[in-house]
This record gives sequence, structure tokens and C-alpha cells, in this order.
Amino acid sequence: MGWNTNKKTPNHDPTAPFRDSTHGERLQRVMAAGGIASRRKCEELIEAGMVKVNGIRIDFLPAWVNPKVDKITVVDQKLNLHPDSVYLMYYKPRGIICTMDDPEGRPCIGDIVSHTSGARVFPIGRLDMDSQGLLLLTNDNILANELTHPKHGMSKTYEVTVRGKITEETLKKLQKGIYLADAHTKHDQTKGGKRASIESIEIVRHDRDRTLLKLTLKEGRNRQIRRMLAVVGHPVKRLRRTHIGEVALKGLRPGQWRDLTQQEVNVLQHSIRRS
Repeated sequence: MGWNTNKKTPNHDPTAPFRDSTHGERLQRVMAAGGIASRRKCEELIEAGMVKVNGIRIDFLPAWVNPKVDKITVVDQKLNLHPDSVYLMYYKPRGIICTMDDPEGRPCIGDIVSHTSGARVFPIGRLDMDSQGLLLLTNDNILANELTHPKHGMSKTYEVTVRGKITEETLKKLQKGIYLADAHTKHDQTKGGKRASIESIEIVRHDRDRTLLKLTLKEGRNRQIRRMLAVVGHPVKRLRRTHIGEVALKGLRPGQWRDLTQQEVNVLQHSIRRS
């Protein structure tokens, strides 16, 4: 009896492992962490066929890779998946968006901060466009996630100038907490609003028609300080962040940035281990 040599075998798809979500992390995320570009730009590079994984062209999304074992090249240049950690302090001025690029063309951090190592950094947390002060940037995903995780309650201190003269009664109301609406609640306790809390607040000085406050938070709800002060009738005129934990904004003018000292990095890492 002869063998059937005409039997067809199924075609092997070399990209199959990268179509499996259990393979690892999303390719564009790994590329962005490696300093290539923003995730959005990395997606464009992938879809343009400019990315290979282990020599196999990947031109589809989503795609998953294991950065520990897969070799990723962009336009035939090997991607450095393990760059040295970079930690920066930036004095954000008003009018700057807290992103590394902005599709609307507004001025953003990426237009200003470019580290000499070529590492692609990203902001740890945010300041709204109208606020200024201390912002930290890094390429260390682990530290960034730890610093922003609610379980650590990382404190942030602000100098806030508000309209009007704040009374002791209003100060006590702010210290007690203000119920704020979010996307799913109304602005009162009976309808499910969540109380926004303040770790500490003090009056630094009164001028004729304004008050300067020093205020510390351990939570970071969207535009929390502005919304709380608006509720009590004292809209914010100026907001500047001065501290993140024990790291203080110093040695910079608005728009400038610098590397954190090793002592400052140690302070941040210690604050996570201690919490």
C-alpha cells in the first residue's frame, strides 16, 4: 500500500504567537516604554509595517510581546527594552498640558523636556493646564505606579491663592471635607456624592481681597482643590504645587527641569516602602 503524498498541511502563521493576549504585553506599550515614541505614534509605526519581532514583521493591532525574550526592531534598529532609569523634576508653568504629545497641537511637556540620555519619560500624575509647580517624570513604570497608587496615600502640598477672605468657619468646613460629584454621582451626600478630604490646610496670609493657603492632599481627584474651593465661594486665582511627599520644588524657574538627586530618589522609594 502506498502513502498519500498529496495530503496538504495547514499553513503555519509565524505571527500567531503575537496575536495571543497571553503572550505578554501590548507591543505599542513596550515600544513606548523603550523610548521610541508615544503609544499613538508607536501604533502608527506598527501599522505602517516598520516593526519586527524576532525578525517577523508585525503590522497589525493588537499584538502582544514578551519583552524579556522577544527581540523588537523598529526600521531594523534594535529597541533597548532595559534603559537606565531616569527621574526628573519639572517646574510646570501655566498653560502647559501634562502629556508628552498633544493631538490638538497645544503646548505640552514633550515640547520642553528631552533628556540627554534619549530615554522617553512620562509624567507621574498630573497638574491641570491652569496650575503650575512641581511635576515628576520618569521612565520607571514600577515607581510611577507605586507613587500614584491610592494605597500609599502620597501627600502633595500646594500654595493656593483664592478670591476673598476665608473665615475660620469656612476653613473648618474645608477640613471636614466637601462632597463632590463625579461622573456617576450628584453633588450631595444623599445622592451618592463622595466626600473630598484635605489632609491639612492653613491660612498663610490675608490680603485685601484674597487669601493665601497652604494645603496638603493625600488623594488626587480631578481638579479637587479648585472644585472644593469653588463650592465654598472662594474660586482659585493661583495654584502651585510645592511638594510631592518630602521632595520639594527647588532650584528651578517655571519651564525648567533637572534630574532628581540620588537623595531625592531615595526619599521617594523609602516613602513607598514605609507606607
